[in-house]
Amino acid sequence: MPSFESPPRRRPRAEIESDEDADAVRASERSTPSLTDSGKRVRTNEQHRDSQSESPEPGPSHPNNTSRRWNNYEEDEGDASDGDQGGPTEFQPGAIVRVKLTNFVTYENAEFFPGPNLNMVIGPNGTGKSSLVCAICLGLGWGPIHLGRAGQVGEFVKHGMNDAEIEIELHRRPNESSNHVVRSRITRENNVRDYWLNGKKTSLKNVQSLTKALSIQIDNLCQFLPQDKVSSFAALSPVELLQQTLRAAAPEYMLEWHDELKTLRKRQKKMEIQDETDKEQLERLENRQQNLHAEVERLQERINVQAKVDLLQKMIPFVEYRIAVQQYEVSKEEKKKAQVRFKELENRIAPTLQSIHAKERYRDQIHVVVEERKRALKSVERDTDALVKDIEGLAEEAKRFENEANSIGIADQKMRKELAKLERKINDMKARLNDAPIEFDAAEWNERGVSVASRLFYCIG
Repeated sequence: MPSFESPPRRRPRAEIESDEDADAVRASERSTPSLTDSGKRVRTNEQHRDSQSESPEPGPSHPNNTSRRWNNYEEDEGDASDGDQGGPTEFQPGAIVRVKLTNFVTYENAEFFPGPNLNMVIGPNGTGKSSLVCAICLGLGWGPIHLGRAGQVGEFVKHGMNDAEIEIELHRRPNESSNHVVRSRITRENNVRDYWLNGKKTSLKNVQSLTKALSIQIDNLCQFLPQDKVSSFAALSPVELLQQTLRAAAPEYMLEWHDELKTLRKRQKKMEIQDETDKEQLERLENRQQNLHAEVERLQERINVQAKVDLLQKMIPFVEYRIAVQQYEVSKEEKKKAQVRFKELENRIAPTLQSIHAKERYRDQIHVVVEERKRALKSVERDTDALVKDIEGLAEEAKRFENEANSIGIADQKMRKELAKLERKINDMKARLNDAPIEFDAAEWNERGVSVASRLFYCIG
């Protein structure tokens, strides 16, 4: 996880006087002392709980009373650092100094103290080797996706427990006074994680910023390779493997150089392709130039001819000017002759012109008289039209009177016929009167008289 820069060799165990001195050397690399007085590296309480494991409240591993070995080491710190090059500087910045697990997968309460160099965890299946790797991944702010196991962080809480704790101590950088302690608590119920950094509540972003600053790359298979991700590591291409190796082992400036080198290589390939394209284009243009050489010569000849034509066209106005001057001189002489001829003809036709002028004056006088006659004729025509309209009106009225007279004549004839009928009826009645007496019906005769009178009135009307 930290830089792969080769650390100083660890002191042989024979050079350390006792197990207690060895623990004191390891304790000097931590910012917090151990909670155990034992000389073992791993302390597990899976079978026996102590009073500390019964407390549900999480807290940093800073006991009230330091261990005897820690006090002894502090007293002899100067002696231990004089003759041992494997002191506190053996751990690289970001190296894991201590891991403490509580209620995490198979661990109820365990604490690990890795060394500054190669660390091996050996044990049978199901004893929690991979669980320690999972704790490192989750405790440093990364997700279960990088483990290839459970999909939810709540599944890493020990069965029957509500939450789990992971506390990881990372070695400080040269300019820092103490190590970094990252503590996280996983809650099973809602699959959330809470973080503390150096005893203070913090956010996931701050934890990830710290791991990035210490070059801890959980997402890099060349630095962190869980058991379930071995197949993904084997599937990496050589280019991806080189890139991940550089991320894991090389300093930051080498990564920048590598990116710049890739950019330059892309530019080089692009320029090489462009160079080949330009060469092909140049060759095509040269071949085309050879093929167009004859056409160029013909074009040059045409240009020369065109230049001569342009020169001759520019000379045309001068030639036209000379011709125009000559025509002007000729026309000037012809004009003089025409003027003399005009005067002769003018003198010859002067009497004729006077006669023509006199006739024109007479024509003007006649024209005035004709105009007056036309105006008088138009006036007479208007009066005639008015009289014709009056005559037509009288003719229509006479025709109407004639129709009325015809109607009266017809009515008179009808009346006479009616009178004849009445006379015949009267004669018949007289004959009947003489023959036999007739009863007189006054009402009937009055009705007949009224009928006859109405018909007579209708005929007269």
